Amino acid sequence: MAYAGGGDAEEEEEGEGMDPDLLKKIQDRYMPVKPDKLYSFRTISIGDIAVDLYCLHHVQSWENVELGEAVWPSAKILSRYLLDNPDMIRDVHVLELGCGPGLTGLVAAKLTSQPSSMVLTDNCPLVLEELVPRSIENNFPNTEDRPKCAYLHWGSDLPAFHQKYGSFDVILGADVIYWTEYVEPLIQTVSKLLSPKPSSCFITIYEERYLKAPDTTVPEMLNIAHKYDLTCTNISLDNNPEYQEARKQERCDFKLYSFMQKS
Repeated sequence: MAYAGGGDAEEEEEGEGMDPDLLKKIQDRYMPVKPDKLYSFRTISIGDIAVDLYCLHHVQSWENVELGEAVWPSAKILSRYLLDNPDMIRDVHVLELGCGPGLTGLVAAKLTSQPSSMVLTDNCPLVLEELVPRSIENNFPNTEDRPKCAYLHWGSDLPAFHQKYGSFDVILGADVIYWTEYVEPLIQTVSKLLSPKPSSCFITIYEERYLKAPDTTVPEMLNIAHKYDLTCTNISLDNNPEYQEARKQERCDFKLYSFMQKS
C-alpha cells in the first residue's frame, strides 16, 4: 500500500476490507507526516549498532529535503566515531544539538549504560513532534530508560534548559553549521551546557561543501571558541569507514573537531 499516492487509493477507500490491526501497523510505519513526502522506518546500521529510524529515506534530490527530515552523511560519520570510541560516552550525560531525525543521538544512547542520560534536541516541530519520538519509542521500548527529546534554540533560554536537564559531559553536533551567523549561538550554548569536568567535550563534524571557495565558517568557529575559552583539536577520520564511503559519493570533505574547556 502506498501513502504517497497510487492508483489503488483512487479507486477504493484506503484500507477498506483490511484487518484493522494490520492497517494500524502499516499506518504507524508508513503514513507520511506531510502529504507530499513519504516518511517511514528503515534500519540503519553503523557497525554492529542497528537503529530503526523514522524519517525520509529515499532521497533523489537533496535540494527538496529539509534539514531535519533525512539522514545526512555527517551523522553516519559521527556515529561511527562514537562506535569506535564507546568509552567516552558509556557512563556520562550526553546532549545532541540539531539532532534532525536522531541517528547520532540514538547510536550514542545505545552505547551508553543508561539511555535516559541522552537528550536529543532540535528546534524543528517536525523533528520534535513526529520523527524522533517515533524512533525513540521503536528503539527503546522500556519507558523507564529511554532517551529524551527536547526543544532547544541555540543561545535562547539556556538557564531554563540547564535547570531542567543539567550540564553534559559530551555534546554532539553533526553538520549543524551552515551559516556563520549561527556559530556564536552554537558555541554559546555549548559553553553554557558543557560540564566543568576536565574531560568534557563538544564533538562536532563539519561538512566542507564548497571546496573551490574559501570557507570562512571554521575560522569563525575557532575564533568564537577562543572567545568562550574553548580549545579545538582536529580529529583524524582516516580510519572511519563511514567517512571513506561518504568521500566516494560526495563532492565535499568532512572535518571532525573536539572542543574542550581551557585548563
